[in-house]
Amino acid sequence: MSEWYKLTFKQIQPIHIGYRKHGVISETRIFITGQVMWGALTNAYYRKEGKYDKDMFQHVTCFYPKLGRDRSVLRPKFKDGEFYLGYFSERNFRQKFTTTLLSTAIDPELKSAKDKSLHELDVILPGCEKYTLYWEGYVRCHKDELEKIEEIYVGGDSRYGLGLMKKEVMEKEENFKKTYNIKKGVYDDFKEKGKPIENFVKFDKSKKFEGKLELLAEFSFHDETDDHQSNSFKGLYIGVGSKLQ
Repeated sequence: MSEWYKLTFKQIQPIHIGYRKHGVISETRIFITGQVMWGALTNAYYRKEGKYDKDMFQHVTCFYPKLGRDRSVLRPKFKDGEFYLGYFSERNFRQKFTTTLLSTAIDPELKSAKDKSLHELDVILPGCEKYTLYWEGYVRCHKDELEKIEEIYVGGDSRYGLGLMKKEVMEKEENFKKTYNIKKGVYDDFKEKGKPIENFVKFDKSKKFEGKLELLAEFSFHDETDDHQSNSFKGLYIGVGSKLQ
């Protein structure tokens, strides 16, 4: 029987959560979407067991940071029109915890950088000064599946020394949102009003909200030997931190 578990991961390497591009700069989100976490958990299980089920770990929430293993989670909200994680505005969080890495594509014949191939990758650092970043969220699955996972790579850039996170806490959650169906960070038929949402909500004209809309695309999963991905759906979603009215 599958059950909900609270997971906490310690960030070891910088991570990049694909968001949007500005010229040569690839910006990172400052939280981990359920879709990204589903891919990371499924890949980790595949590396350990040599097999996977595409439906495994799909009931997973978005994951949010906290400034230490036992600190409170920095939850999403909007304040005065600006996105916040806890008491950090997005601007302040980025100033404190993100940096930009420079890279170039390599010409395989000349073994040198390709012309006009400069790329800037925005990443979240594992911490700063006295803080170490941990990430917390929830997944519904079988206990033995989660117990096999000790570390994950988030964001798909492990070849460049990015994405490593190690599991620190796994706790059964008896009453976690039993009335909600959450798949890959998306609420199905979520109706709670007046509180900032922590997972995306499918938008339709009947829903009134305060916050922002996002265009999301979900990709099908393939093992690490397959470089091809395909869109399985695309649509408008009410962004995390928004409030339904």
